[in-house]
Amino acid sequence: MKKLYNRIPIRIRISFGLVGLMVGTLLFASALGFFPNEQREVIRGRAKLCESLAISGTAMASSECLDAFDLIIQSIVARDQQIESIGFRLENKELIVAAGSHATKWDAESTDHTRYMSVPVFRSGNKFGELEVAFAVNNGFMGLNLWAPAWLLIILVPGCLIQFSFFLRKTLESLDPNGAVPAHVRDTFDRMAVGIMLMDDRDRIILVNRLFTDAIDANNDDLVGTNPSKLAWIHDADEADNGKAELPWIESKRTGEMVSGRVLHFLVGDRRMTFSVNSTPILGSGVMVTLEDITLLEENKIALAEARNAAEHANQSKSAFLANMSHEIRTPMNAVLGFTEVLRRDLVRDEDKRRQHLNTIHSSGTHLLNLINDILDISKIEAGRLEVETIPCEVHRVIAEVVTVMRVRAEEKNISLDFEFPSEIPATIQSDPAKIRQILTNLVGNAIKFTQKGGVKIIASLIHEAGRPQMLLQVADTGIGMSDEAAAKIFDPFSQADASVTRKFGGTGLGLSISKSFTEALGGGVGVTSEIGVGSVFAAIIDTGNIDDVEMIRPTHQELITGAFDDEHLAISLPNMKVLLVDDGEENRQLMSLILEEAGTAYETAENGLQAFELATKNQYDVILMDMQMPVMDGYTATRKLREEGYTQPIIALTAHAMQQAEQQCRDAGCSGFMTKPIDFDKLITALAEIAGIEVSVAKKPEPILSQNIQSSQNIQSQVEDSKMAIRSTLPVQKDRFRTIVAQFVATLDQRILEMGEANDQGNTTKVAELAHSLIGAAGNCGLGSLATSATELKKSALENKTDKIPLLISEIRSVRSRIELPDDNGEYATPEVPEPKSQVIDESQEIGPILSTLPVHKAKFHTIVSGFVNNLDSRFDAIENALQQGDHDSLTQLAHAIKGASGNCGFGKLAETAGQLEATARVGELETATDLVKQMRSIQSRIEMPSAPAAR
Repeated sequence: MKKLYNRIPIRIRISFGLVGLMVGTLLFASALGFFPNEQREVIRGRAKLCESLAISGTAMASSECLDAFDLIIQSIVARDQQIESIGFRLENKELIVAAGSHATKWDAESTDHTRYMSVPVFRSGNKFGELEVAFAVNNGFMGLNLWAPAWLLIILVPGCLIQFSFFLRKTLESLDPNGAVPAHVRDTFDRMAVGIMLMDDRDRIILVNRLFTDAIDANNDDLVGTNPSKLAWIHDADEADNGKAELPWIESKRTGEMVSGRVLHFLVGDRRMTFSVNSTPILGSGVMVTLEDITLLEENKIALAEARNAAEHANQSKSAFLANMSHEIRTPMNAVLGFTEVLRRDLVRDEDKRRQHLNTIHSSGTHLLNLINDILDISKIEAGRLEVETIPCEVHRVIAEVVTVMRVRAEEKNISLDFEFPSEIPATIQSDPAKIRQILTNLVGNAIKFTQKGGVKIIASLIHEAGRPQMLLQVADTGIGMSDEAAAKIFDPFSQADASVTRKFGGTGLGLSISKSFTEALGGGVGVTSEIGVGSVFAAIIDTGNIDDVEMIRPTHQELITGAFDDEHLAISLPNMKVLLVDDGEENRQLMSLILEEAGTAYETAENGLQAFELATKNQYDVILMDMQMPVMDGYTATRKLREEGYTQPIIALTAHAMQQAEQQCRDAGCSGFMTKPIDFDKLITALAEIAGIEVSVAKKPEPILSQNIQSSQNIQSQVEDSKMAIRSTLPVQKDRFRTIVAQFVATLDQRILEMGEANDQGNTTKVAELAHSLIGAAGNCGLGSLATSATELKKSALENKTDKIPLLISEIRSVRSRIELPDDNGEYATPEVPEPKSQVIDESQEIGPILSTLPVHKAKFHTIVSGFVNNLDSRFDAIENALQQGDHDSLTQLAHAIKGASGNCGFGKLAETAGQLEATARVGELETATDLVKQMRSIQSRIEMPSAPAAR
């Protein structure tokens, strides 16, 4: 009953109360006699009528005129509907006169004196009889006709109830709902951390707090009294799809239950607001709604999702780019390694041919450097955007360079490689020579790979088919050809004609995809026409830019081959320039000093940023060459301090970091220039000349035509694979200063490698990374690229905490160091003996030769360390075999890890490698494989030989 009562609207309750008050007032007034009593008046009138009839009856009875009296009463009964019968009864109860069936109508026993009335009749002073009158029943509905207020109440109660309800409704609608809410309640709501909205039972807002109005940029007065359902709400898409599009307060009112966690959106200007809505019904009063503003959270979720997608896309682009670049590095690297081995083994004695080979190596190395710069350009990779240059480009010379680099591969397969200019072409175009070089390298490499006989030719011509001048570069081959279906997908990444092509010819199918991207970036495209068994023609088109004033030429083979090997060097003198050279590596300072001396500059050196700061604030320099990573104070800090002190002269950063953000960090620190190690000497001298305001001049020396009689691929391959050949510096060590620098650097290598091993034994990968970093720049500047490469891998593994690779890489660095060969005082090398090609590969398991440490064990300190390790091997192997028998994987893993690190540091790379395999096997519990590996390690131990201990000094 209470629940039903609570469901009755307030205005109806008030209306009932008012009607009740009115009824009570009417009843009280009736009781006090303020209303006429109809029943009393009827009785009074009937009594008077009876008295009148009694008087008439008395008179007539006295004169014995009963007939006349009978006529009168008959007439009265007939005329008055209120009278049913009239009778005159004597004292002896004899009815002598009657009208209207009085005998049956009269009830002598009735006590209803309002209906049955009798009046005595006298004659001569004595009671003669009684006049009896029976009145008709006329009480109306339930006798209400006899009560005057009854009908008034019947009409007033429902009428007033309706009118009161209507009046109250209109009155409440015209009132300000806020006026009904106390000020302290409104203030409390305004201070709440969520939006509040109160609604009455008619879905009108009666209160809304400031937090919500501010969130939707609305005014309180505009919202109060309105229906919130008519506001521009936007449902969550998932709820709309699930059929839950009903607004939460409507659902809450309909079900009488709380609705929570509903998400609604509201458009405020250009911003989409998001609210988490909870709705609680207030029985009989309305609904209370709380709205939590989660817009920022939703925006952050969207931004996070977009960032995640962008990161995934960037990671995919980065992986694809790195995969493509790793594929493209192999072609020029083959030329570099091949011709390097030819020169190292002194297979070519003709000085002209040696110089030609050096020029080929230089051209391929330059191409490799461009590829590496692309790989390291992280901003370009993450953006998935390819950047191209637009600079003057001599296409004919690029073609000649590509042919020179790729001819080795062609001759390995006994096929020809040539170029042709059927018509005149521009001497220069506006394009990106590095991209054109790689396009041609990829297309030619692909053609050579699929050509078994015949040859490959590059054909260059100028066309105007697109309404503008373009270069058409065709690569025609006499290879296996392909079907139309294969040609349709040949430019897709990782795609080749079919799986059999991959098995037979190798490759990943990335080169043509790269060429397609490059040609499109250069304003053109690439396509192919092919016929199976006949060959293919790949056509690359690139824009030339404006060539209106460019000379048209038709190059000859003689001009291009001769020009490709011009020995160029900068001829610059900077006698009045003062330079401060800052580098913590002694070899780097000595090498850079040679360059500065040859340029005629006056220079001073500093070992760290603090010394550089002190010198620069005391002395005047035209330029500072600042290494960025140094002890005591690095180059970033020193540069910032100098700029803060008002130092305005140029500061050029020198760093081994080639990342794009590294350059930005240097410039943010205040550097005005940026160069990566190993330093390009011509680039450095050019930069110094620009600072000095001196024009750069170039000296050229023409060289003979390149001979095509190159060592066969079989001999070159066998030479490349021989890892025991000597390593020589690429610097001009025939000069005393250069030879001294390289020799001093090599003399420090043993100590550096020992420190790396000790740091690794201590688990200090940070120290290993630092030592490797210092080795990278110094080795590169000293012309020992293979050492710099190994040090780079070591630094990367140390930074990534790949502890299993660190000992192997340290051992690799020792191996490289043991192969470094220095010239004599005259700058001459002893001519190495060229080993005979091996007819077959010997299985490692069958090797029986001695194993020597790569450390300089002829020195007492090294001999003591290595011999101690060798003498302790038996006990270590016994512990390993014991752990293996007990199935103790953890102990086996730890023991193998310890031997791996120690053997690598002691110069036994093969033992370290096998121990690393044992460690990995122990982790996964492959005991059978572990047993075989232990046997291999015992076999390796049996072949280790140690020289006699050096005599004490």
